Amino acid sequence: MLLTLLARLPGPFKSIAERFDRTPIDSVENLCLFARTRASFVAQTTLFGYLKARMGTQFREYFTDEVFAQAIQDSSVKVFVSCLSDLTVHVVAIVAESARLAPQEAQAIARLCFDKGMRGGLVDIEPAKVPADARERFEQRLRETDWSAAAVGAAAFSLSPVDLPRFAPVVDEFKRLDRKIVATSIGNKWREVRASFQDRVVPDSIASDWRSASGS
Repeated sequence: MLLTLLARLPGPFKSIAERFDRTPIDSVENLCLFARTRASFVAQTTLFGYLKARMGTQFREYFTDEVFAQAIQDSSVKVFVSCLSDLTVHVVAIVAESARLAPQEAQAIARLCFDKGMRGGLVDIEPAKVPADARERFEQRLRETDWSAAAVGAAAFSLSPVDLPRFAPVVDEFKRLDRKIVATSIGNKWREVRASFQDRVVPDSIASDWRSASGS
């Protein structure tokens, strides 16, 4: 039922099928695609799963309310941006650490993937609904990122566990009460994504592709 309802809503989540891709991630293009599609899927399933848990049997009815459906879309955009930021930093950090990329190279690849993710993931979204400071905040994050640390475990996933309950269209009391549960839920999703990425990524090929394209 959840996927059926999701399909009826406009928004950044067009890539459910791409989640099941198992081909090697061996180019910058594939790296950016992975970041966008998995960020989209995690944002989608955790946000709507949380709402379903809170609304219970009335879940389907809420989706017929245009005002609430719009509130869900607005929330989904913000959660997607946070997920994209977290995952982009992590996957680029893995490549940078394994292929010994310079910090400047890691920043450039991350910037490219974040930009591609924003444009590809939010293609149907009105510009006014996209956080105006999203790219500025990501640039600030890049300047502060320790790439070696970001490659380890869940270190890079600092925004999405906080922003999911923060932006979800539920009352403040629920946001406070559910914070730890929601963080655990999205943490489990990210664990699966990290495992999938490790199985598929070919860091040296990505680094070679980047340097070939940039003339390095």
